[in-house]
Amino acid sequence: MIKNNLFESTIPLVDISGRKEIHNVTDKELGVYIGHPDTVVLEDGTLCTFYPRGHGKGEIIFKKSLDNGKKWSARQPLPQSFETSMETPTVYIIEPIGKPQCVLLISGMPYESGGFRTAWSYDGCKTFSELKYFYDDIGIRSIVAHSSLTRLKDNSGYIDKWMGVFHDEKFNNWKTFLTFDKNGEEQWSRPERLLEAHDEIEKTAQLCEIEVVRSPDGKELALLARAQKKITNAMVAFSTDEGENWTCPEELPRTLMGERHKACYNKSMERLVITYRDIIRNQQDDSAWLAGSLMAWVGRYEDLHGNREGDYAVLLCKDHSLGRGGDCGYAGNVLAGGDDHFVVTSYGHWDEEMPEESYVMTTLLNLDETDKLAINK
Repeated sequence: MIKNNLFESTIPLVDISGRKEIHNVTDKELGVYIGHPDTVVLEDGTLCTFYPRGHGKGEIIFKKSLDNGKKWSARQPLPQSFETSMETPTVYIIEPIGKPQCVLLISGMPYESGGFRTAWSYDGCKTFSELKYFYDDIGIRSIVAHSSLTRLKDNSGYIDKWMGVFHDEKFNNWKTFLTFDKNGEEQWSRPERLLEAHDEIEKTAQLCEIEVVRSPDGKELALLARAQKKITNAMVAFSTDEGENWTCPEELPRTLMGERHKACYNKSMERLVITYRDIIRNQQDDSAWLAGSLMAWVGRYEDLHGNREGDYAVLLCKDHSLGRGGDCGYAGNVLAGGDDHFVVTSYGHWDEEMPEESYVMTTLLNLDETDKLAINK
């Protein structure tokens, strides 16, 4: 019996999983496992979501939404190399100084020789380049590359340099830096360890799938790490020197115990919404844990310090996976359609009558509504 349950937390739990009007099927193919999406919002408000036709690998599928996630297009054409993806795709908006917005897609290489691949769109996702290899000859097999990609700053402000993070099968976390040469071509630095100074806790907890969040004042970075071993809660560490050095990772509260955290601020950057796959563990028995459903944590950046639980949690979608449960939670979590309107697109086993089917669904999260529900709890 697992006793360390979210319902025992001191913060309210808001359940919107049963509200059919805010859940929209993004893609479903009977008998085919579809999962692990990521999403970006273009300058014109178009949502673009990407996910593999398979469990963590397989042909990349791409769909668009022109109405903030209410309806999704048919599958859009992509280059032939996208059919050979070996990992969960991640996607980011890149805005080099003085140049138009572009979209970067990354696909990891956990098999063969390792490294990662990238592809670019310079026309609002109408077309993409073919996937291009980086560091496939140095033996580092990347898993969920890049789980985060963070624009860096210097004393004058933001610069054209981004820090990408991934992990390998030995739970080493790596960082690589994206810059551009004088011709505008992408350059990635040779991967180096992100948390080598904290190797013992990194390996003991098996930290991975790191999300990086910048503080509202821009002066600090926080990393949120999945603890794959599940003998600890998920963990957090902080950096005040743009990711060069990190504090020793510490456990997050139960309210953020989960996997594949994705963080997004509201427009004012006063509120922070973090989605994740819920993990329920028994602190009295390290071998006892259950994977749960798709959750969202609502709080403030400051709550990540001092083990504060946040404002409230939201049960977005119930997962009906068989066995140990909880095959869900990788999500595109973006702000779209309003100052406090979030569009969360995730995969899972959402149909209780057909729990073997994994498909992608979009949930519309409105903080104005969930704030009121939380108050009444």
